[in-house]
Amino acid sequence: MLSFVLNAALPYFVVRYDVKRLSELQLARAWPEASFLSAVFAFGPLALPVHFGKTRRSLLGVLLGLAVCAATLLTQALIATGLSTVLGLE
Repeated sequence: MLSFVLNAALPYFVVRYDVKRLSELQLARAWPEASFLSAVFAFGPLALPVHFGKTRRSLLGVLLGLAVCAATLLTQALIATGLSTVLGLE
């Protein structure tokens, strides 16, 4: 259950943070609200390379998205493992 929540929550907050920092042109390329929520909840971290590639329109943007995707997956695993250990679920 925790993994499911983190799978959607982490990419949601990453994209929200990124959208605040985008230029007007990049913001115009970003997903509309409904599409953004659908992508994040359906695809989780896999939506991040698409978001960064779509807003930056470059290979560097896609690579940044892949790096952020990997970071969110690692964070998700660390949080889940840490909580399982602390709560004695393993």
